[in-house]
Amino acid sequence: MSDQIAQDIPVRWEVKAQFQAAMAIFVITVVIGILNGLKVMEFSRADLLTHVHAGTVGWITLGVLATSIWLFGGSRSTASNGRLLPATSVLAVVAVPLYVLAFWSGNFTLRAIFGVPVLVAIAGLFIWIISQSRHTRLGVAHLAILGAIVNLSVGSVIGVLMQFQFALARALLPAEAFTAHPSTLVIGYLILVGMAITEWRFAPDTGRLSRLGLVQIALPFLGGVALTLGSLLNIQALIFLNVPLEILGVLIYIGRFASRLSHIRWMEQTADRHFGLSGVFLVLNVALLSYLIISYVSGAYGSPPRFELIPPWLIIGMDHAMFLGVMSNTLFGLIQLLAWDRRAFWPWADHVLFWGMNFGFVGFVVSLLTHSPQFEKVFTPIMGVSILLAILTYTIRLQTLATSPIPARATPPAA
Repeated sequence: MSDQIAQDIPVRWEVKAQFQAAMAIFVITVVIGILNGLKVMEFSRADLLTHVHAGTVGWITLGVLATSIWLFGGSRSTASNGRLLPATSVLAVVAVPLYVLAFWSGNFTLRAIFGVPVLVAIAGLFIWIISQSRHTRLGVAHLAILGAIVNLSVGSVIGVLMQFQFALARALLPAEAFTAHPSTLVIGYLILVGMAITEWRFAPDTGRLSRLGLVQIALPFLGGVALTLGSLLNIQALIFLNVPLEILGVLIYIGRFASRLSHIRWMEQTADRHFGLSGVFLVLNVALLSYLIISYVSGAYGSPPRFELIPPWLIIGMDHAMFLGVMSNTLFGLIQLLAWDRRAFWPWADHVLFWGMNFGFVGFVVSLLTHSPQFEKVFTPIMGVSILLAILTYTIRLQTLATSPIPARATPPAA
């Protein structure tokens, strides 16, 4: 893939600010994760919910919002969108940390109150993307992000309504919403984001929409919708429908991009190795998800299914494969690319992040599979310290970054 001329994107500060905020909030997740893995202290339910939401809402969703602005902000007409995008960006950067702190407080009312501005920020970005689509030549990556934001919006509405349900001690949603909320956000949302970045980085720009690419992203989108409706309405046929749709989409994904992994310079300081490994973990996540759904529908966990019978390693392994394997590789790769002009600052930190985070993650999952808590105490700090070092490095790089254009899609020049 040849280098291409960077575009002058007039939303640079929004992208930069949201990535910086995302990394700052991610520190909470990482620190709690390290301490929990070392078993040096007991954490309350509020602490663990903070660990989860600082990662999923703070790190991942803010990162996805930044990515969406980057991807859809290539048109100079962005400047004509008025105050919507700047206002939405500021709201997200302020509201998300408050929402995370509300979980830490353990107060249901605060969780409900501070969930609303986060939902408004997501809705504002969705409106901006729809508006910006009129000025953007839409590719498969754009459509995948658009589908992901639709599912993010649906999952966020369910999540905020759940918080009001807790605060009011009154049923506002069916009991199945407790399943629909995480499944919508993990499956219908993040799988599409992972595919979008692979498409953006590795698919050649022919100026035409790939029909196979459209089918590839349509299948997991429909699978996510089926899983959400099936979970909400307790229709197991719809839940099971997710499996063939996800598997077919991933098989097309493998066929289109597997050969490109052989061209990645795994030992060099390049962002593309993060994107390549993200694709590997995406396939693993779908495999684990399919196993979980088939077992769930077949009655392996009781009839009606009892969540306490699901092996903890399966849930934790699937979640971490998505949150760390897919999304953290994707977001750190994008941040490394964004700050490419400052790659000379602590260049060794890029290698520590890539190898330390992923080696630690794999070791962590293996320790769960083998029921070996002694190995968890080894691999968790390797993973966590590597991430903390990267957060420090990339924060400094972004802070000292000049206002040069953001590269739109090309492989960065060789170091």
